[in-house]
Amino acid sequence: MRPRIPYRWIIAIVLFVAYSIQYLDRVKSSVLNPMIAHDIGLSTGDIGTGAFLMLLFYGPSQYVSGLLTDKFGPKRILVFSVVAWSVMTMYMGAIQTRNEYLLRMALFGMLVGTEYVPSARILMRWFNKEGRARAQTILAWAWILTPAWASVVATQFAAHANSWRIVFVVTGALGVVPLAMILLFVFDRPEQYKKITEEELEYAYRDEIASGTIKRGEYRNAQQDIMRNGAVSFLDLFKNKTYVAVVFVDIVMQITLYGALTWIPLYLSDTFGFKLQTMGWWSGLYFLAGAVGSFVSSYLSDKVFHGNRKIMILACFIGLAPFVVLLGSLQHANQLLLTIALCGMGFFGNMAWGPFLALPAEIFTPEVYGKAMGFMNGAGYFVAAFSAKIFAILVTVDALGKKDYSNGWYFIALCVVAGVLAASRIKTGSPAGEQRHPDHGLNGAPGPREKGQNVL
Repeated sequence: MRPRIPYRWIIAIVLFVAYSIQYLDRVKSSVLNPMIAHDIGLSTGDIGTGAFLMLLFYGPSQYVSGLLTDKFGPKRILVFSVVAWSVMTMYMGAIQTRNEYLLRMALFGMLVGTEYVPSARILMRWFNKEGRARAQTILAWAWILTPAWASVVATQFAAHANSWRIVFVVTGALGVVPLAMILLFVFDRPEQYKKITEEELEYAYRDEIASGTIKRGEYRNAQQDIMRNGAVSFLDLFKNKTYVAVVFVDIVMQITLYGALTWIPLYLSDTFGFKLQTMGWWSGLYFLAGAVGSFVSSYLSDKVFHGNRKIMILACFIGLAPFVVLLGSLQHANQLLLTIALCGMGFFGNMAWGPFLALPAEIFTPEVYGKAMGFMNGAGYFVAAFSAKIFAILVTVDALGKKDYSNGWYFIALCVVAGVLAASRIKTGSPAGEQRHPDHGLNGAPGPREKGQNVL
């Protein structure tokens, strides 16, 4: 008899599919921006402002959703997120003016910023340290793989229908799919699933069992037992130098991701004159390479480097910088160099997702992951909002109306260099000669061992 697939992987796949459907909106908005801009009269600056407003409100929403996730449970927050996403996606298909566009982008960021943190929080409880980077990468594929196929589908659909609006209406209606999947298959904690096996429970709580926080076989009050001595206040987060470093890593990752999502389609259209369908295929190269890079990185982080997250985060930024510079230097459609630049950016630019998104649960505990991840992601999106405005300002237009995106890409490259510096500050263990108090985590932060926190 073949052994059944552990339910934790079913949870991971369900969350990936659900998040992928939710992520369609940002992909469609990006690749259809040339069509939308022409229809309702948006300038390059307006598109940058729209991205700015979405990210500006999306950031604080991440932190609020993290607090609500820890308090009320991630499943409830996910249900709200899906409903809000469906409404806001269909609303996009009805906008008629520049002001409506900007209002919709702000509302979208505010309401849909509730999607990621609860999904990641569920995975952090179902997986222990040896599988967290891979679990996070499966979730990250929602924003890595989705653009690879959705950019093609959206551009083909809009071109054949001769309308970008119908694309938003139809995909908004698809919200019923992730809603049903979450309600039927997702559970906040392993012990809430009636058919859970003892083996799966032991796997999920292996770190807490090893630290003596809970006893093997006694999982009914696991959350209360872990939190009894493992509470972390907001200020406690910043006593941990590795957490602070990871916040800056997140900021650079969000700047890079939204730089690619927002500007690659426009760059290909304006610089190389690619038509809508052609531009969709070229945009997909970045994300296909990203899926490969993120998988390789998370596997190495979990299995080869045994939870040493710093190595792959550094590899991400060091490998990414030259390809961003290469993309910015291209002024003509040299297909070989363009392929190298897009694939290199995608492969290296997405390597850090699994490793660094697992870190808050390992620095502290999965039980406060919502709070820790919410602030971290909120900061990332908030700063990325301003980076979208900066990129737009750096795009120049010559006397003939030709746009030059080079300075924008060089700005992204400088941010990547800052990512190298931030990643170098991550500590993956106690520094030589440093005495660690049993009630304190890395660099003096409250927690592990006796408090059930898992230290790298």
